[in-house]
Amino acid sequence: MRNLPQPTRAGERADLKKAVRRYRYRGKTLGHDITDDELDQVIALYDLYGVGQGLPSNALLGGAMPPALLSAIHDAYAKTQNGRTLVHIRERLFKDVDLCPVCGIDPVTELDHHLPQSEYKALSIHARNLVPMCHLCNHAKLAGFDVDGNGFLHPYFDVLPDLNFLLATIELNGSALIVDFSIDAAAVLPAGFPDRLTGQMAALKLGNRYQREVNTYISSQAASLHIAYNGTGQEGVRTVLRLQTRYETRAFHRNHWRPTLLRALASHDHFTGGAFSEVLPIPHDMLVDLEP
Repeated sequence: MRNLPQPTRAGERADLKKAVRRYRYRGKTLGHDITDDELDQVIALYDLYGVGQGLPSNALLGGAMPPALLSAIHDAYAKTQNGRTLVHIRERLFKDVDLCPVCGIDPVTELDHHLPQSEYKALSIHARNLVPMCHLCNHAKLAGFDVDGNGFLHPYFDVLPDLNFLLATIELNGSALIVDFSIDAAAVLPAGFPDRLTGQMAALKLGNRYQREVNTYISSQAASLHIAYNGTGQEGVRTVLRLQTRYETRAFHRNHWRPTLLRALASHDHFTGGAFSEVLPIPHDMLVDLEP
């Protein structure tokens, strides 16, 4: 997981006034015209959400608000879809976020309600309760939400320190490269974060998803590793892996699965000492072309 910058709250009053209103549909009057007093109540709830850093609480359920208002805000989320009144919210949240901030595998395609829309209706279109995610993470998260606040970390509020906390443990079994990803129990993380991150990985089945990605990704490194080994042996392989680690740390972030994998491979003596050629074999006639 990586953090995302907190979205701006500019324009939220205008968004509420635009989206929460009465309308005619098939001869019936539906919706709710939000009043200035109700606007103040919703904005105060947004303020409370920020003070509590997005943690669940009874106060955020909006129990003092009229049911018609809560239903109208809940239904207004549909207006964030393409071509609808509030699509600018979706576009703003998706901007500059290419890969899912939770898994780092797939592109963002959906908005997740950090506190679930079904319970926290008043937060349905609050930008800081909406997190861009990929389809798999968003739908897996629905089953992993913890009402006690011990569930998924909040990409906007639960700030992760700038240190390596994702570990990759390498096992070589002939031509098979088996990688186990886990949270480093020795990493200096805020209280509760190691358990929450571990639970998050389990809920999203990230270990299995990362292993599938590893099998595809590592093949792209085959030629450079063979060239390095033919040139300067084990140290050449380590140098290539370390350089690629630095590059991908900048391209993604230090706890993305790819630089995490590369760090582990660079420090694995058996892999760098030549065992990589069993995992990433290159036919002999191709290897001859690498010779001076």
